[in-house]
Amino acid sequence: MRTFALLASVLLPAVGFSQTWTARMVPSAGETVARVVMDEASDLVVEVTNTASAAYDNSRLSEVSFVLPDGYQFLGGLPAAETPDWKIEYFDVPSRRLTFQSVVGCSEDAERGLARGESARFVLSVVAPLDRANDKANERLVAGTYGRDQCDGTDYTINLATYSWTRSSLSSTVTMTPRGVATNGAAVARVVVENRTNANTGTLTVDNPTSTSAVPLTTLTKEAPFNKTVPLRGAGVFVINVRPTAAGTVAARVRARATSGTVTAPLVDSPMVDVGAFVAAADMDVVDAFADEQVTLRLTVLNTSTANTYANVHPRAPVLVGNATATLVAGPSPETVAQLAPGASAQFTWRFQVSGAPGASFQFQARADATLNGAAVVSDLVTARKGRIVQQRVRLSHEAVSTAATNVTFAYTVQNRGPQPLIEVKLFKPAVNYFAIAASGPQQVDDWTLYYDDAYFLWESNSGEGIPPGGELTFRVTYSGFTAVTGDTAFRHRLELNQGYNDPRIHVNVPVTLLAVTSAPDVQRVTGVARDGSVTLTWDNPFNHGGTVVLRAQGTTAPNTVPVSGTQYAVGDVLGNATVVYSDEFSSASSFTDTSVTNGTTYVYRVFNADDVLRYGPGTQPTSLGLLATPRARTAGQPLWCYSVGLSSLFQPVTALGEGLFSSFNDSVVGNLTSVANPAEDGAERFRPVKLSGSVGSRFPVVPLLGRPGQQFLVVGDQAGVPAVINAATGEFLWRNTTIGLGNISSFPVTQLLDYANPAYRAVFSNVDLAIFATRLSSATQNQVVALNAATGAFIWRYRPGDLGMISGGMLVDYTTNKLYVGTKTGVGNVNTLRVLNSLTGQELGRRALGDLEFGVVRNPSTNQILVTAQDGTVYGLDPATLATVWSVSPFEAPTSAAFSHFVRPLGRGFVVSIADKPGQIGAVQRWEMGANNVPEKKWTTSIAGPSGTFALNVSGVARVYVGSSDGKVHQLDAETGVDTGQVSMGSAQNIGTPTIDHTVSRLHVGSADGRICAFPVPFP
Repeated sequence: MRTFALLASVLLPAVGFSQTWTARMVPSAGETVARVVMDEASDLVVEVTNTASAAYDNSRLSEVSFVLPDGYQFLGGLPAAETPDWKIEYFDVPSRRLTFQSVVGCSEDAERGLARGESARFVLSVVAPLDRANDKANERLVAGTYGRDQCDGTDYTINLATYSWTRSSLSSTVTMTPRGVATNGAAVARVVVENRTNANTGTLTVDNPTSTSAVPLTTLTKEAPFNKTVPLRGAGVFVINVRPTAAGTVAARVRARATSGTVTAPLVDSPMVDVGAFVAAADMDVVDAFADEQVTLRLTVLNTSTANTYANVHPRAPVLVGNATATLVAGPSPETVAQLAPGASAQFTWRFQVSGAPGASFQFQARADATLNGAAVVSDLVTARKGRIVQQRVRLSHEAVSTAATNVTFAYTVQNRGPQPLIEVKLFKPAVNYFAIAASGPQQVDDWTLYYDDAYFLWESNSGEGIPPGGELTFRVTYSGFTAVTGDTAFRHRLELNQGYNDPRIHVNVPVTLLAVTSAPDVQRVTGVARDGSVTLTWDNPFNHGGTVVLRAQGTTAPNTVPVSGTQYAVGDVLGNATVVYSDEFSSASSFTDTSVTNGTTYVYRVFNADDVLRYGPGTQPTSLGLLATPRARTAGQPLWCYSVGLSSLFQPVTALGEGLFSSFNDSVVGNLTSVANPAEDGAERFRPVKLSGSVGSRFPVVPLLGRPGQQFLVVGDQAGVPAVINAATGEFLWRNTTIGLGNISSFPVTQLLDYANPAYRAVFSNVDLAIFATRLSSATQNQVVALNAATGAFIWRYRPGDLGMISGGMLVDYTTNKLYVGTKTGVGNVNTLRVLNSLTGQELGRRALGDLEFGVVRNPSTNQILVTAQDGTVYGLDPATLATVWSVSPFEAPTSAAFSHFVRPLGRGFVVSIADKPGQIGAVQRWEMGANNVPEKKWTTSIAGPSGTFALNVSGVARVYVGSSDGKVHQLDAETGVDTGQVSMGSAQNIGTPTIDHTVSRLHVGSADGRICAFPVPFP
């Protein structure tokens, strides 16, 4: 019946039929005709209307089928967002047919399809053939296109000649910068026009940009020459200086065309620009998201005025546009900014988990509020770029590249989350006049065959297994050079992926920005080790590297003068307050040891990369403040070495006994060696700093893992919500779970290892170590504790009760009872701030209301009590069996701010506690010991300014407590009396972190606010 109906609708004459329908191709904004682009994935919007006569009111147009002309590829399609009540009923790539059907069935009460006079829109994703040197008008759907009522069998006829579209021979993109500008300020529209014809084009040009809104755009000047001849598969770049002359949001709309003939590109709009005094711009980090992946939305607010200061700047909740769903995970962060001075900007971020069917879109609109002189002010509503839910995407190793670079190998990593393997990967050669392919060109991939011609590179799987669902594979191409641009310019690299020879192809675009060569790129990961009589600097060279210049200034002020491009420097040259201590050219060196230093003298270094024509990088790594180092003799009370990272490093280091230590700063994890026998290697890096997805919010455990004897691993989480395990010897990731989407991890992760577990654990997990992470989100409904397989990162269990406060401190695993103790802050719906979970399942076993718990929960092995440090100034001792309070003490009166600076550390049957400074009174370290009535009693108090956490050491029966202070020192206290028996200095007054001690080599390790991690012999003299 269906086949007969189809043939009838195609073959029977239309004479006498009055049940008709139309398929109108909808033009884009500003266009008079719908357009697609040759050899490109294009969206063709079709508006279907039931135009039947009144005699057919009982029938409804509920099935439409589209057939494309010869040479076209059908990539897929979707009902438009405004008419969602349709589904894809049939899709056949070889016949170029896509059929939609109403989601309402024939037996359902709801109205199906389209009644007479009603319309629906469909988005057809197509690739038009490349077989012309100019545009082709009057492209139409072809015979076989039909409409019908699938329930009563009524066929609808269509006149295919009524509507058409144009196949354009050029493709273009446009950007306008900056994204926020004052009224009548200067802006630049940069247009990239790609030749999609099958021949070299004549002279191309771009029309003056027009405004998409009520904000006028005035064209000022154009970069000459403005008419360009573009080769086959090449691109032309056009630069137009414009001026927006009124406040509001605006995009630049442009059309590229040949100066003669029918060669045009569709109209394109730039991303939105906000114009005025209080302006905003919205951006997303991911626009090709897998289902249930997290994306970050950023709203940047800019004060373009020269005199006004805005107060209480805060964002409104973003508005989702599109047919995907987005669930708020965290944000905004921050919630408000107190003040926005002239020329200043502020950024607010949210994290959303997006989901939906493949092809579903998501886009966010946002705005910000503030006050100006007491009056309310609101920014314009701004829109971020559109994202889509995808099943396949490509990640590129070089998203930006200097045009001065040569022989750069690009790695295209294809990620497959679809239901079928990918068996072919085709890379269309990017703009040939800007990206020159090296002689080595594309690289072979094992078990894949490489084919190529003038237009593309094609890798084909030999086995047919290809890239499996859930897998990824990297394909590499070397480019010998790049054509210079006058400003940063983004080009598209286009790929086509194939799941099967009769399946629709998948087209993916990835942007590559060619950077205007105004300076060389910076070095990265600059660190230094200060030892006796030397400072060793280490850095990573960028791809555009010819040599290095190192400047050194004496004192604590960074070198204040940068090298001048084109100038060659020699050791001993003076630049401002600094001296050149190292210079090379045409070199691959990435380390330098400065032996021309004086022990006890402080120096600040800046490292500058230079390219082969002596253009220098900015020298702002790790920051423009440079790297501070003070070499010292290895004498009593002096550090054995100090490792400089340039950014605050206050987390307590983690010791690998007798071997080294690990710590972190900002978004990087670092490791150093302990070498007692060779002072020249003492403190050297175990590996280069390991960069994580976000800042590190706590110290981390170092543990062995099941089945990997002799190896240690770092279990870390970052504030971007990515848990990971790192090999402690090499710095390599064992795994990173980027798909679980936890959100901010700021607490100390914990592990439960099979080798140390009890029979109850082994009955549940016969070959699994657990790594447990917790989140610090503003939303109590989103906070969670998650257990993963420590060897693989695979999900084990999740605790997300919906009323869990922020988790900042470390959790406690009790191996004997398989209990997990979690301390949280109070929040909406959460007064029970201590949670006890079954560590094997995540099931909640108990909860207590103890006030804000910012610090970790610990266990005193001598008393078998759980010690909880509450921010109201109370320390609790809890019975682990009942969670009842055995005792509580208040070392400090209720403070106006945080009472403690660290969790209490068990010592004997009692504990040592660090009490924070308060207005007019410096802090203190106290020792409490269990009294006769089994309640802790204060044993001693010692005043210490801004005390850190503590660490104890017992040598020859003498117990000592070590604590960092805001006076820039580490203090050594007698554990019995509290007497301050010695100090070591880290330099000027500054916060010093919590120390840790390697008792096997009698060394204390500690970090500082000025970005150093130092090793001292203990006990102090």
